[in-house]
Amino acid sequence: MNIEKIPYVDITASITKDEYGKIIIEDVSCDNAEILNIVDNKHNTNTLHNLNFNSSKWTPQVKDKIYFMKGCTVPRVKLKDLSVKYKIRTTTDLSAATVVVGSNRAGEKLFRSGWMHLIHPKVFLATVESLKEVSHDFDGYYSTQIDDLMKGFDLNELQYVGVDWHTANLCNPRNQSNGELPKKILEKLNLTQEQYKSSEYAARRNSNHVYTITDDNLKVYEEVQSKNIIEQNALLEVVNGDDAVLIDLDTYQNLRNMFKSSDSDNHVMAMEIMANANYLESLLFLEMLFFHHSSQIDCSRTKNHVNFKSLKNYLGRDAYTNGHIDSVIESLLSFRKLDQNALAFIMADQKEYFNNNGYSNYIQPTSYGINPEYQPQLDYQWVHKTEAFVDKTIVTAVEEKEVVEDSVDKVAISEAVEEFSAHVADPETEEVEVETEEEVTEEVLIAKKEEVKNEEEFDWF
Repeated sequence: MNIEKIPYVDITASITKDEYGKIIIEDVSCDNAEILNIVDNKHNTNTLHNLNFNSSKWTPQVKDKIYFMKGCTVPRVKLKDLSVKYKIRTTTDLSAATVVVGSNRAGEKLFRSGWMHLIHPKVFLATVESLKEVSHDFDGYYSTQIDDLMKGFDLNELQYVGVDWHTANLCNPRNQSNGELPKKILEKLNLTQEQYKSSEYAARRNSNHVYTITDDNLKVYEEVQSKNIIEQNALLEVVNGDDAVLIDLDTYQNLRNMFKSSDSDNHVMAMEIMANANYLESLLFLEMLFFHHSSQIDCSRTKNHVNFKSLKNYLGRDAYTNGHIDSVIESLLSFRKLDQNALAFIMADQKEYFNNNGYSNYIQPTSYGINPEYQPQLDYQWVHKTEAFVDKTIVTAVEEKEVVEDSVDKVAISEAVEEFSAHVADPETEEVEVETEEEVTEEVLIAKKEEVKNEEEFDWF
């Protein structure tokens, strides 16, 4: 990233007409005269700061000192356990820090963006000298302020001076609303109007969008590059680790019921549970809760709590909520959590949407068939694959196992939960010892004999 220093000046002039209708320039003042650090962003990279954040899970070290860049949203209270276990402390002294915690948002906050006009330095100086001659009152304090600023630059190397809209109008020799000022400027440039139009001095009428950085922020920017900068999400995965709440199917259903409640206190409690969850391992259900209950979340005061803002920042959610199912899929993809179980859950949850030809950038139909309502009228089966369909699915043969049903009454759950559960293995049955065919057959015969014997020996009357 290249940074160029340029002078920036705001000049205000009071332009009126005298009793004869002649345009006159009365008071002239300088509202701002400073040196700006202009950031070269010609390549339009995704991030302006170009800082390299370590996004892998952070391993804390004893007596680490953490410096948080401005804009980080990690709640300091969540560092309590790390402070006790590793004697970790936070610091505002960047030079003493062993670890710097940052984020894209924190990196961008080092910079400011704005609009300004860029004027050739010779045109700007000619304008200042002309204002000294034609204005009735150009206080020496202001003119000296501008002169001292310009002395710090080599005019042979300086490409332009940054100015605001009003100053740009004063520096335009073609602006006839400035009285005698345009004529004076051309005289000092030793140019005619026509020569000025085709010269290198001619300024663009439209303004330029630029990024700047203050001297203080520039020092911070240069120093953090020599430090170990971890992405704040890597720190959140540590503080929201094994001890954090894991949102499973049951918890998800309970949270949905809490959001459906008319009691706003239930909404607050649900959001607190979300904020203290294990973000990465609960990602699917967190995103689905945002998807279904964005209105309740947006209307709750808890959305501005530091813990919940930390969750939103981790998920990359801004002030505006995208109510499309693609936002859930996109988030799961970015965190590498879009597995077949997650897709099965989403499809079951949004079954009606997709049955009604709902659009998705990620989930699209691969074939078309006859509506079952009209199939009895046909004596054949018809399926049409879409042109973009390529079957790359690898189907693995799975041994079919006998399912033993529980005698416990079934709990009514949503179709999405049932669909999701069907794709999740039961850890209690994963390591069952497989019996031989002869053993299974023998057990079945013995069971049948015992059943018959029991029926004969039982006295029914």
